Amino acid sequence: MSMLSYRTSPTASPYIPPATESAAPPPLLSSLSRGCVIEVQGPPSSGKTHLLYHFVLLCISPSKEMSMDFGGNGLAAVVYDTDSSFDVARLHQLLLTRFSLIIPHNIEMARRLAEESLRRLHIFRPASLLQLATSLLYLPHYHKVHIPEHEIGLVAVDSISAFYWPNLFIAEQMRNVPQSAQGASGPASAHALQHVLTALGRIRLSNAPLIILTNWGLNPAWQSSGQVTFYKQHLHPFPHCPENDANTLSSSVLSDLPPTPDLLPLTHHITLSPVSVPPFPPELSLRDAIKQEVEYRRRMVQKGEIMGLVRTAGSREIRHLTFCITSENIDVG
Repeated sequence: MSMLSYRTSPTASPYIPPATESAAPPPLLSSLSRGCVIEVQGPPSSGKTHLLYHFVLLCISPSKEMSMDFGGNGLAAVVYDTDSSFDVARLHQLLLTRFSLIIPHNIEMARRLAEESLRRLHIFRPASLLQLATSLLYLPHYHKVHIPEHEIGLVAVDSISAFYWPNLFIAEQMRNVPQSAQGASGPASAHALQHVLTALGRIRLSNAPLIILTNWGLNPAWQSSGQVTFYKQHLHPFPHCPENDANTLSSSVLSDLPPTPDLLPLTHHITLSPVSVPPFPPELSLRDAIKQEVEYRRRMVQKGEIMGLVRTAGSREIRHLTFCITSENIDVG
């Protein structure tokens, strides 16, 4: 079943399900299958949450209204905001901008559509990995009772890294506690992330939403030929891409992404990085530096360009992704 429309740089696109008989190649991630699992990894301020806004926006926006195509799916989106960084006001602004561009002469309708779209958004803020796992297990019942009129099209955890280190510390402390004194809390605490992945796997099988997991980029593995750095996976257990060698890309590196032991195979991995602004050369005069700041560097910063690389299960290619974050919009494509 086709999922979110998603345009990116026309120079690169990852694996797409079999194309239709069209001369033009499909855009990057133009038709995500239901049940796809995407990890979005990158350092702070690399655009992870804004890319999530884009996916959520396309999920909750209407498909058509009064014979006008708004390019959305009209489905419910469920976001687990573990970092307390998901800004509903920002998403509302992005929705207004999107609808205003489509119907520039009917602002009232744009506002109504934005409000109706936000009613399809459901946000939970768990305080631990075990709360996150419990909430995910409860989601099918929540859907049946509270939002039976809308199919769940997207489930996101922003970020999956949030409670990992406190949970790991507790697990380390439990190793010093005698087995007889741990009771039932020992294994549950030590394997909380596994419970989260298992719960997500069950939702994938029962509801087949698009699943998006944002993840911190902490330990650089190596830098690509472009401007994007790959990061080692710090979460265990977790579905992951094979670690890339710093010098060569062997066939084993670019093999299919391995699934987790339980129900959650990773289908796409997106690594993000802001476009770096080169430093001024030492020999540059102050006057030339000021001129360059105004004409070039400031323009690059205000453009808010984000670079990314996409790895996909079933493909040996590493593709490019570019989008720009402005004060009012996310320009993808």
